[in-house]
Parts: sequence; C-alpha cells; structure tokens
Amino acid sequence: MIAESNTSDTSKSMKKRLRDAFGYENGLYEAIPHLLVFLQGDTSIAHPSPTMGSKKPNQIEFMLCRLIGAITSDEIPVIIYLDDLQWADQATLDLIGMLMLDPSITYFGILGCYRDNEVDKRHPLFGLLEAIRLNGAPLASIHVGPIERECVNSIVSDTLCLPPSLCLPLSTVVHRKTGGVILFVIRFLKTLNKEGSLVYCMTSRRWTWDLEKIKSKRVSKDVVIHTTLQMNSLPKLVQTGFMNAACLGSNFNASILGKTIKDEGFDVCSFLKIGKDGGYIEESESGSYSWTHDQIQQAAYNLILPTQRESFHYHLGRRLLKNSANCDMNGDFLFMIVENMNRGTDLKLNRDEMTQLARLNLQAGNEAMSTSGFHSAAKYLQQGINLLSKDSWIHEYDLTIQLYDAALDTYYTAGQFSNFEVAVKQPLTHAICFEDKLNSYHHLVRFLTASGRSEEALETCLSVLKKLGEEIAPNADIKSLLAEASCVKQMIRNSSIDDMLDLPKLKDSHKIAKISFLSTAIRCSFEMNQVLFAIIICRMVKLSLQHGLHSISADAFSLYGALLTCPTLSDFDEAYKMGRLALMAIDRLNAFRMKPNVFLSFYGAIAHCKEPVQASIPKLLEGYEVAFALGDMERVTGILQLYAAVAVWGCGDKLTKAEEIIRIHFRRMLQHKQDISCKNILPHLNQVAKLTGSKENVYVTFFNTTEDNFFEEEMNRRGAHTRKLILHTCRMYLAVMCGDMESAAREYERNGAKYQGGIRFFGTTTRVFLAGIVGFYLARKRRLDEKKWAQVGEISMDTIKSWTQDSSWNYAHKLLLLEAECLFLKGEEHEHIAAAKYNESIALAKKHKFKNEEGLASQKAAMFHLEYNRKEEALSHLKHAKACYECWGA
Repeated sequence: MIAESNTSDTSKSMKKRLRDAFGYENGLYEAIPHLLVFLQGDTSIAHPSPTMGSKKPNQIEFMLCRLIGAITSDEIPVIIYLDDLQWADQATLDLIGMLMLDPSITYFGILGCYRDNEVDKRHPLFGLLEAIRLNGAPLASIHVGPIERECVNSIVSDTLCLPPSLCLPLSTVVHRKTGGVILFVIRFLKTLNKEGSLVYCMTSRRWTWDLEKIKSKRVSKDVVIHTTLQMNSLPKLVQTGFMNAACLGSNFNASILGKTIKDEGFDVCSFLKIGKDGGYIEESESGSYSWTHDQIQQAAYNLILPTQRESFHYHLGRRLLKNSANCDMNGDFLFMIVENMNRGTDLKLNRDEMTQLARLNLQAGNEAMSTSGFHSAAKYLQQGINLLSKDSWIHEYDLTIQLYDAALDTYYTAGQFSNFEVAVKQPLTHAICFEDKLNSYHHLVRFLTASGRSEEALETCLSVLKKLGEEIAPNADIKSLLAEASCVKQMIRNSSIDDMLDLPKLKDSHKIAKISFLSTAIRCSFEMNQVLFAIIICRMVKLSLQHGLHSISADAFSLYGALLTCPTLSDFDEAYKMGRLALMAIDRLNAFRMKPNVFLSFYGAIAHCKEPVQASIPKLLEGYEVAFALGDMERVTGILQLYAAVAVWGCGDKLTKAEEIIRIHFRRMLQHKQDISCKNILPHLNQVAKLTGSKENVYVTFFNTTEDNFFEEEMNRRGAHTRKLILHTCRMYLAVMCGDMESAAREYERNGAKYQGGIRFFGTTTRVFLAGIVGFYLARKRRLDEKKWAQVGEISMDTIKSWTQDSSWNYAHKLLLLEAECLFLKGEEHEHIAAAKYNESIALAKKHKFKNEEGLASQKAAMFHLEYNRKEEALSHLKHAKACYECWGA
C-alpha cells in the first residue's frame, strides 16, 4: 500500500528510515527484493536471487528488528498475526522475543495463537511468554474455547438459510455431538448431507433433516478421527492422493503431487477437484494447494497405517528423486525429498542407498545453511553422518570430510556444542592430511574461545601455526617483542600508505591459512599474554607486507597501530598512519567484515591520540551497528564498552543521552543471550545510574544480585582481566567525581599494577588521569606516605604531558589540572601559580567541551581556595562546578 502511494509523505518518511537503517547495500534486500524496488522507486530493477546467503542467527534477528523498527511509526503501526505457535521452533520463538523486547521498536504488536492444551510449563513458548512478561512488555491473554450453542445455531441458520428458531433443535444436537469445535461443526454438517440425514427438499424448497437419526448417530469426539472415517469412504485412488499430499506438507503443487504417484490410473486434476469440492484442500492465487486445516492434513495422514509410514515416506521420496531433473534439486523441493527419505532410515537400506541418502543430506544441509536455517542444517548434516558406514573414512572419504566440515560449522553457529565436541574428534583423528584438518582446527579454536577455554584455544592455535611453518614461542619475552616490532618498523619505514595499499593480493592458500590462524590466536591471547598478543600482531603485519594483502590485513594494520600506543613502543605518528591505512584498506580490500575490528582499534585506541575524542562517538556507534549486523557479538561487546567509556568518562556529553544509548544496546545484547558479555557493560550502566541520581539498582534489575556480590564474584573469577579493570575504573571514577578520595585510593591500590602499560585504549587514559588526581590528593592528606603518592601523581602528570604534545584538545586541560594539584601539594610559595593553573584548566575544558572535567577542575579549585580560607572564591568555584555537573546531567 505504501509502495503504491510512492509520492506520499508517509512513503518518503519510511524510505528515509529504511535508508538510515540499511543504506543501499544489505543482505536483507536479497531476501526481500521488493524492498530495494521500493527504495529506488523503479519496478524495472532486476530482482536479486532470493537468498540472504549464510548469515549468523544474530545477523538475521538484528536485520529483521531493524526492518520492523524502520517500518513502524505512529502513522504506520504494525500488527503481525502468527498462528499455531505451539509448533514454533526455538529460533522462531527467539525472534518473536527479540521483536517484542527490542527497545528501538515502537508501534508494533504480535497477535499469536496457540492451543493451550499442547503448551505446558515445559514448553518453550511458555518460557517466552514469561520472559516477555518479566521484561515489562505489555502482554494480554485471551482464552478462545469452543463456540457456544447460540453460535452454532447461527452457523446452521446461515448455512441452511432458515430462521434461527427453526434450526435450534438441529443445532443443539450438532453442538452436543461436536463439542462446539467449529471445524468439526462444518465437517459434521457435510457428513450429514452426504449420508442423507440432512437434505434439500425440492417439494418444500428448504432443508430438512432426520433429527432422531442424527441423535442416534455415533460420532467420535475427535475431528481428526471423524474426518479420517469420511476419507475412508472415498475411492482408493483418491485416498492414495490424500496420503501422498499429506506427506508433502501443508502446501504442495499439482506437478509435485503427480511425481509421487506410481499408479498410472491416477488423475491429478480429478483428485484436486474432489479435494476442493469436499472442502479438504483449497487452491491459492499462485496455483498451489493447501489443506483447509492442519487437522484435515492429519486426518489424511492417518489413512497410512502406522506400521507402513516409514516405508511409505521413503519410497515417496525415492519416486520424487527419480522423477526429477538435477536442476530441480534445490530449495523446498530438495528438503521435501530428503525429509521423506529420512523417515525411512530405520528400514534395511543397502550400502549404496545409505550413501546416496547421506549425499542428499549433505546437499540439504548446505542448502539450509545458505539460507541461514542453521538448526535445520544441523539436523540434515547429523542425519548424513549417522548414515555413514563405519569404514566411510576409507571408502567414502570425500563425502565424509565434507559432511564433518559442514556439520562443525553448523553446530558451532547453531550453538549445539555437545554435538560439536563429539563430531570434531572424527576429522582430527581420521583425516588423511593436515590440510584436511585445518577447517576442524579453525572451528575447534572458535569453540574453545567461546567456551572460556582460552588457554586450550591458544595452545591449539600455536600448534597449528607451527605445522604451517609459523612457529611462535609461547613463553616469548619483551626482548622478543622488541625484535619483532623493530623488524616491522624497518619494513614500513619508507613506505607510504599508497605504497602499502598497492601491494598484491594474497593468493597462496597456505599463507591464507597462516594469517587466518594468526587472527584467531589474537582473540584468545589478548586476555592471557600481552607480549604474545603483540608478537602475533607483528607476524600478521609482516606476512601481509611480504606476501600480499588479505582482508584480515586491515585488522592487522589497525592492531599494529594500536600496539604503537603502548609505552614500550610509543610512536603516535606511526600509530596514526597505520590506523589510517587500515581504514582505507577496508574499501580497497573489500574487507567490510573487518570494519568493526578496525573501528574498535582506531577509534578506541588511536584516534584520541591525535583527534578530538568527541569525534569518535558516532564512529564507535557506527562500528557497533555494523558488528551487530554481521552477528559479530565479540566486537559488539568491545565497541559498546569503548563507547560507554568515551561517552561517560571522556567527551562531556549529556549523561542522560549516554545512559539511554547504553541501556538500549545493553538490553539488545541481553535479548541475544550475551549475558557474559553484558557483565562488561553493567559497571558502566551502574555508574551512570548513580551519577544521574537514579535509585535503580541495575545489578538487581538485570542479574538479580547486589553490586558487592557482583564485584567479589568477578574479582575471584579466573581470567576476565578486562572486566576486572572496567569494574575498578568505574568505581574509581565514581569515587573521584563524588569526592570520595579514600575509596578511589582503595580501588587504585587493589589493582594498581593494571594502570601501567598496555594499548592506550581510552580507559587507559582515564585511569592514568584518575591516578594523578588520587596521588596528589593523598600526598597532601597522608604525609607519612607523601613521597609514595606524590610519585604516583608525578608519573601520571608526566605521561599526560607526553600525550598533550600530540593531542592538546583532549589532554591539555587534564595536564593543567594535575599541574595545579602538584603545585597545591608543594605549598604556599606556589599558591598563585596553582590558582592560575586551575583557572586555565577550567577555561580550556570549557572551550573543548569537556563539561564533566570543567566541573571537576572547578571542584578541585574550590578545595584549593578553601584550604587558604578564601571562602568567596571557593563558593564561586563550587557553584560553577554544580552548574557544570547539572549541565552534564549528574
């Protein structure tokens, strides 16, 4: 309707929302070609192939949520009607939950129907409804039972064109016999007509009935049994048609049905006419056929004796396969064949038949994967594996390795980890050559990393790399790192960005395997061994420069740039150059999938060394959206926590705006079952809630625990160093902003070693600055430890001084504040210079739009003046600090 009114304001508004959500290039357009036609306003555009390609479940859910969010508005509310939810699979239920709970979707509702007698507390649908209710989404339940006697009387009256009062005796009997089930009512009336108990009298010109005969008629209370008995009275060939059609599913077409019948006397057209006339099937506008009700299909299926069903399905599938050309073997037709043949796997099939069916399951599994049907793909591939003979690694090697490779990918993507652990052992044990094991090793490392077994994952990676000729010592020291970094520095010293972008593409499959495993090793070494992490980055860059560029090279360049922000290698100019190279390589190498990785490294660790930090905010959100669209939940988490750090600690933007964005995306991650990753974001959300004065306890809201319990549990957890660092920094920041310097000092002392070294992500700069504030304060207050704390402050001040040379916008006001605090410590002889430094820091923070740090500098200046009993100056600064914090939203 909107597309037809293509010039309307509503249409234009929706087009803008869709373009903002998806742009012009997106896999969703492949699945919904008319969407692209609508956007471009040209119906002559050739439709793309209707496939979304193989995408992760999170990708599909994200894109559909974005689509619904873009379509709906106050002018165009959307209601989706879904029937028979008792049969919905877990993937469908998950998607319904996403749509109902996504905070970015408004003016949207789902009307769902299900049979409550088939849904108990153990049913997944019950769990979904409880989750929706607990998350605060409006949910209303309406119980629809059998229709009342009065309604049955109205149906009978309308059907027979007689007054309701005249039909009441008949409708009372019909209601009693059928229980008020509307489908049963209609079928029962047709049965009475066929048997002569309900007939049209030409003499009286009205319908008449034999009420006593109808009363005495024995009728099953089950509409399925009743309909099956009706069908049993039809000719044998018609029954055969019903049985075959029932095995084809809820929808079928005439040509496919014809291929299932082996009896030459069967006429498809005659059968379809009988089915339509009897109210069993109906024809759609497209020419396909469907059952008038699922209970009718079940009644037809019941015509097949239970003992013969396996054989019936298998041979029906064989006939379809035999009567079809190879070009037809795709999509729903392929699935139809395989589904039917799989029902006969318990029959005594010979070796050739089992091998043939295993190949068909492989084909169906790959087809399902290409349309992102991961759970269906897993079912087909598991069936294919089950059909393999014990010696298949000898006699059917190619088929066997293909089945296991596809199955491992599917099991991992679908989250079927128990199946994965069993299956991965087979190719690693039986594959003939190392190259045939690479795919299994790749999935194994992904699985180990996702399972929190990073040590095993890293060990596996290093072992594979050694076999590929890329040996890396697991116990490498800083000396080895400096040697690796020096080698890379020599390689890029005289090369411009254009020179490096013009390098040839990497085509050697052996080298591609190397850079792929190096990239995988990066992810599992970051938390465990920073030196090894850095060496692996250097190896990736060297491989790219020596042998050619790969899409992964863009990630390698950005990581190397981030690495150069470490104190050990500190070269901000070269870091910025490599970051710009990585950004340009995304387009040059068609490395769109690397965009979140590059954005995380560049805008999280490099950009603020040279550019105003406020400019990183929209780029981090862009990277987050791309990562979510790609289903890359690891990058989603990393970018969101960087956004939270920059938005709250760094840019001085409105806290309420930051909280709204963090909360929306935090809830979205929870919906995608990223509970562990959400624990990295929760401390940020908690500190924002406290800064804004909210009484909400976010730890109780989202994880049903207290802040102290959460903190202690995470501190005692093995590994999770990033989360521990985030927790300490959030608590320290909150304490400093609230003036609780003793608590801030405790946080510093509990985790002081973590504040030194490492890649200069924005959180690192915040920790260094906070350490300086705490150090100079405690040096004044704890005279016995003055030297120790003064040294902490001076180290931080010197570090920020070096950073200010490259980015005065981000760090000059911080440096001035630390210098003022240092002079405050030194005493009265530096009093006037200290006062001037405070004022300069306040003015510069205001000029550069760091409202939070303008307030902090004013607060510190007030404490300074109060120390010298200048109460008016102190009060003036406190008022200014209060105004800054209120403007900030604290």
